[in-house]
Amino acid sequence: MTTDTTQRIYFKNLDILRFFAAYMIVILHSYFGWQTQFGNPNFIKTMTPYRTEKLETLFGNFCSGVDIFFVISGFLITYLLLAEKDKMGKVDVVKFWIRRAFRIWPLYFLILLIGPLLTYFYGEQEPGYLYHFFFAGNFDILYNGTKSVATDHLWSICIEEHFYLICPLLVAFIPLKRLPEVLLSIVALTILFRAYLATQVPMYGSAVYVHTLSRIDVLAIGSLFGYLAYNKRISFNHNAAIRLLVYGIFIFMFVTEKYTDTSTFFNATIKKYFYVSVMVYWVGNFMFNPKVFFPITQTNIFHHFGKVSYGMYMFNPIIIFIVLKAFDKFHITNYLLYVALVNATLAAVCYVSYKFYEIPFLALKEKYSVVKSGDEVKIATDSGETITPEVTPEIIPVNVSDKPTE
Repeated sequence: MTTDTTQRIYFKNLDILRFFAAYMIVILHSYFGWQTQFGNPNFIKTMTPYRTEKLETLFGNFCSGVDIFFVISGFLITYLLLAEKDKMGKVDVVKFWIRRAFRIWPLYFLILLIGPLLTYFYGEQEPGYLYHFFFAGNFDILYNGTKSVATDHLWSICIEEHFYLICPLLVAFIPLKRLPEVLLSIVALTILFRAYLATQVPMYGSAVYVHTLSRIDVLAIGSLFGYLAYNKRISFNHNAAIRLLVYGIFIFMFVTEKYTDTSTFFNATIKKYFYVSVMVYWVGNFMFNPKVFFPITQTNIFHHFGKVSYGMYMFNPIIIFIVLKAFDKFHITNYLLYVALVNATLAAVCYVSYKFYEIPFLALKEKYSVVKSGDEVKIATDSGETITPEVTPEIIPVNVSDKPTE
């Protein structure tokens, strides 16, 4: 890392974490999409009921990829805002919102436009487009249920957008030494909200899963992580034995306990924080521990997939749905062929979307950057000039002062 604020700031290996978080969601949607259409794959049918149950728990728990995204987003955005405040003495909130819009909105609204096509050709239910237009799709699901594969997964984008509204305001106007207290207060508020749901609201599971007040805590935790890392108040120098113990307990829980189980008061309110704390620990070790288990020094294919991870998340339910409909029409029940076709199609669509649709908006986003961040990509303009847009949703700055931010 460098302390020169004139340089572009980039934590390269976070692209890899992005890819794995996005691909967890792809696996989740692929497996349960097939199961809904055709029943269990053949390799599941040969297993004992116990093994089948544990495998389904594992696949179901891949929904935690959303919370990994939340941790990373909160961390990166806060880190970048702190760097901006250090560099400029203030945070330009409007420019921040414009940057987020250029990164998030083009693909988000493209997906919304695909919804009517699925409604027309496949008889999908029509989602609440007005909710989604104002980034309230999570409340459409809460009040009206899931409706269309084109839009059902956008609930998490809506929650991120809600956080993006308040995060720059917190960094801009709250004394920074008080920021951890405010972020912890947000976490406490979500615990109280889920406690209310668990004790006062019948059938509260959906609200725990998609309500902004129930899920924004993970973004706040990621934001707190960003604050602590930026001010060098957190370290990841634990030896291998401690890391193996933490990861071992996590893996055991991951294959035995349902991540989304909210059937008890404890599960609905507190249990998630064990998983989230390990996510923070994992992300922190991957970035900051010089003795990380799998050090990555060279750019590899996972970095490239990480750059298109936003598209991977946005497109995968639609591609899975269309492939399943085609398999059903032609009576194809080969699960391995299905997985291969979904992955190949998704990779191709994400590449085309990123290269020809997303990058031009990223070039516009660059014009509103205060602290340059992310990898560099050359884009030829009509005049032959090249520009270097920021290419990832929220990649972090590295202007780390030696003393805590006051």
